[in-house]
Amino acid sequence: MKKAQWRLLPFLFLAYLIAIVDRLNLSFAAATINKDLGFTATVYGLAGGIFFVSYALLEVPSNAAMMRFGTRLWITRIMITWGLISAAQMFVQTPMQFYILRCLLGAAEAGFFPAILFYASIWFPAKWRGRAVSRFYVAQPVSQIIMGLVSAPILNLDGVLGLHGWQWLFMLEAIPALAMGVIIYKFLPDSPETVAWLKPEERHWLTSTLATDATTITSTKHESVLRAIADRPVLLFGMVWFFYLGAVNAFYISAPQILSLKTGLDTQGVGLLVAAGGVLGVVALIALGWHSDRRQERFWNIILPALIVAASFVTLAFHPSPVLAAIAFLALAVTWLPSQPVFFSALTETLHQRHRAVGIAAVNTFGQFGSFLSTSAFGVAKDATGSYDLGLAVVAVCVTTGALILNQIRRASASRAPA
Repeated sequence: MKKAQWRLLPFLFLAYLIAIVDRLNLSFAAATINKDLGFTATVYGLAGGIFFVSYALLEVPSNAAMMRFGTRLWITRIMITWGLISAAQMFVQTPMQFYILRCLLGAAEAGFFPAILFYASIWFPAKWRGRAVSRFYVAQPVSQIIMGLVSAPILNLDGVLGLHGWQWLFMLEAIPALAMGVIIYKFLPDSPETVAWLKPEERHWLTSTLATDATTITSTKHESVLRAIADRPVLLFGMVWFFYLGAVNAFYISAPQILSLKTGLDTQGVGLLVAAGGVLGVVALIALGWHSDRRQERFWNIILPALIVAASFVTLAFHPSPVLAAIAFLALAVTWLPSQPVFFSALTETLHQRHRAVGIAAVNTFGQFGSFLSTSAFGVAKDATGSYDLGLAVVAVCVTTGALILNQIRRASASRAPA
């Protein structure tokens, strides 16, 4: 397990870090791109949301293709295409161009996260999976640190070589995706059976342990992909992710603007606050993954953080204190992101390996559709009311609803567990 972690997790960490940076850069570019191009909150929200539509529609087909062509080749294809399209956003001039490029970006990136999550599941048995996933998932809060620290300096390049600051942001932050795609293709192994850095007895132990894990799976091995998607665990986890991911993405796509309004901080101050949240998130994510594995308990390590997230949204919506607004954001940062790898560890432990990749993709598809609806509605609500408060209140309700559904899954799992 130590060999596998040192050989594989750095690749997954860097790839996922680049993916999140390429998503977050839109939120930091928002204020200036909206001003320079005259976009309303509705236009921005729709552009932010339409990414999730193409992502969702191609999520399952992308992972089905991955199973045919291999994880390494498919992740390489994803990273190179999304890097090229992400850079192309610097040429946007009209709302329609904005919509088209965001739609193409979602199509290019579709299947990326389920692909690397599935990849982790074929290398790390259940006993180690929470820690393994959390150690590359730490890229989420690390991306906040990076974006919080570098976005303001890049945006300050406004006017250099005749480019706006947001154009520099899209261009410079697309380059790592292109480079990482080549690195993944060259160095990431396809499966435990193909590597020389494991001894024969180590390969045998790993493959037999993974096979033993498969015998404890409660979901059905379906021959039909559609039946695998319609499996009850997939549908229930998908409903949770619809509410969870949709709510939080709606917030994060506009987070710098919301934090600026609620705290009174300028761009650099907001960046430092976001970076501080990332630092705390790194610590919390590693600790929660370790705690969840040690106790072999997944559900309460997701439900309790979700309730704190909902309370944070309520505080941001209804309390005018800048200090409380900053505290609410930090509370969200140390609960939302750290609980995500535990959620996916719980999911992978309920799915049969034969259709695990498709099941993960299906659950993530629910989340992408939730993200489109909530992100688009968030922008409409802002233009209609002149405030983000209504949207924040609604996403708090969504997160609470997801927690209630997850508690039902927990109770059902407990009732099926052997005495």
